[in-house]
Amino acid sequence: MSKDTVNSGGALQGVRVLEVSSLSGAVCGRVLADLGAEVIKLEPPGGEKARFDAPLIPTANGEESASWLAYNFGKKSVVAELDSDAGVADFACLAKTADIIVTDFQRLSLADMDRLEAIARKANPAVIWTEILPFGRGHEYEDMPATDTTLQALGGHLYLNGEVDRPPVRVGLPVGLIQAGAEASNAALMAYYHALRTGEGQRVDVSVQEVVIWTLLNTTMAWQILSLNEMRGGAIRKERANRFYTRLVWPCQDGYVVFGPVGGGGGSARMKSYAALLKWMAEEGVTDEILTRHDWNGDGQFAIPQEDYDAVTEVIKGFIETKTSGDLIARAVRDRILMAPINSIKDIHENVQFRDRGLFKPLHDEARGLDIELPANWVRMSETGLAEMSPAPAVGADTDALLADVSKVKEAS
Repeated sequence: MSKDTVNSGGALQGVRVLEVSSLSGAVCGRVLADLGAEVIKLEPPGGEKARFDAPLIPTANGEESASWLAYNFGKKSVVAELDSDAGVADFACLAKTADIIVTDFQRLSLADMDRLEAIARKANPAVIWTEILPFGRGHEYEDMPATDTTLQALGGHLYLNGEVDRPPVRVGLPVGLIQAGAEASNAALMAYYHALRTGEGQRVDVSVQEVVIWTLLNTTMAWQILSLNEMRGGAIRKERANRFYTRLVWPCQDGYVVFGPVGGGGGSARMKSYAALLKWMAEEGVTDEILTRHDWNGDGQFAIPQEDYDAVTEVIKGFIETKTSGDLIARAVRDRILMAPINSIKDIHENVQFRDRGLFKPLHDEARGLDIELPANWVRMSETGLAEMSPAPAVGADTDALLADVSKVKEAS
């Protein structure tokens, strides 16, 4: 289908989502809004607390949360006090017209989730109730309090980050909560597809801890394959639970790159990558015999002495340090060397590939006095495009219109 014939309304045009959320639920709602759903945030008077989460940025309306703005554009806002009879009645009316309801543990307690789900289910048996909890339902930890830091730790992230001889460190952003929101959007859509086919509503239960575990990639398989647990490490570490140390982060003229030239497994792709590196080094006169002393990526890698790994690392490090990140990655792309840059936010924003692929979209927010670019083109589908972006809503901006709309539905029924 040509670009001109793609439906710009989105694949979920006509789907209504209610969002009673903080960060995780907002990420879930953002994905659904991008896909064309009408996402209605239910906020308490004055707005949800996440509107004021750090980091704050100056706008024409005063300081506002950067993360809140990023994850809430393209949505609507209705003020409803969910602890009052009037607010619960408004919620029930909206739930009757909704296809999916999203919430998270930062916004609602388990008791409030159960109370509101029962109200929503009575009004609309086919609704998809999607909740994001620290550990999920049905066990002794379901009501245990947690933060993103504790969930990164209990999910395994902290075990793998930082130098092995020092305390672990966490990823700076709340990646557990953000990833859980993205996973919740997928789960909600699977349940919604089932509801379309059967008319049966469901409760979608997303555990942040389990979501974090699924981001650990080959770490979760190390024991099954090698009978070894992978240990954390920094620039130099035991990759893939190896018994020896190799360097993975390499300094270059203007930053750092990630590269595993020797000893990490990876089969023929890694062998070809190392051969391409040796060819490049030889072109510039670097032919130290340590580079070919062993079959560095073959079956005998565990028998190679650590001092030889250290020696080959010094030769490769000396070569990489003479290059810029741009030079290294250009050659890596050309010759299929398994290397990647370590990017700053500025690097990502200026990345030529991202620019050429149209990852970023401009957003003009007149009310806040903001003109910004956001990474918004995250998927391309054959028959539908992503929904057009609009600024994040002011508190209660759509209360009167939407409640009047659902009141008509209530009267008609």
